[in-house]
Amino acid sequence: MQARLTDTDPAEILRYLGCRTPDGQEDLRAWVSEGQAAVAAAAQPRACWRVFPLEGTTPAGSGLTLTGEDIRRHLDGCDRAVLLAATLGREVDALLLRAEVRDMARALVWDSCASAAIENVCDNLEAELRAHFRAQGLYLTGRFSPGYGDLPLALQRPLCAALDTGRRIGLTVSRSGLLLPRKSVTAVLGLAATPKTGYRAGCAHCLLYDTCQRRKEGNPCGAEPAT
Repeated sequence: MQARLTDTDPAEILRYLGCRTPDGQEDLRAWVSEGQAAVAAAAQPRACWRVFPLEGTTPAGSGLTLTGEDIRRHLDGCDRAVLLAATLGREVDALLLRAEVRDMARALVWDSCASAAIENVCDNLEAELRAHFRAQGLYLTGRFSPGYGDLPLALQRPLCAALDTGRRIGLTVSRSGLLLPRKSVTAVLGLAATPKTGYRAGCAHCLLYDTCQRRKEGNPCGAEPAT
């Protein structure tokens, strides 16, 4: 399976910016359009994934222990876990740094374009994985990433080690636990023989509680079931 960046939704980009509509904001609409094109041109999307048998919430043989009640509920009824990682590549980071030097306001918009782009790559990969496993009579939950709910962000490092992301897709983890390149995602999906919706964590213990725009708009992640 190849990592693919297809269309990014301007509405999703605006959500990252905390803006409901660009009406009457010609500069913003132009920057979104420019950012989509610039990110698409710079992106070199890469991804990798691997299936591990589950022992409780531990992907056996991965060196990774998934902790927290949210991931336990997410994987309930699953006997395997899919670990995945995806990145837009270092050129997107370089693009955003250059944009910051020229114009911070525009750079913020382009950063949101890149965030929407990596989510698009992950959505495309997840759709392919879902079809791949469905052909085998198996079902996936949705993605659940370190830092979401009460799943510790510190699990980025062992998750990347389990997938050997540095060698396979050029994705590493900084000393402070940040993914490098920055526009990258790691995630866990449950795999089962019967359909599973998974579980969306509530806001109370989420590490993004203070800054989450969805929560502030009254549309928290927990409002809808995972698919």
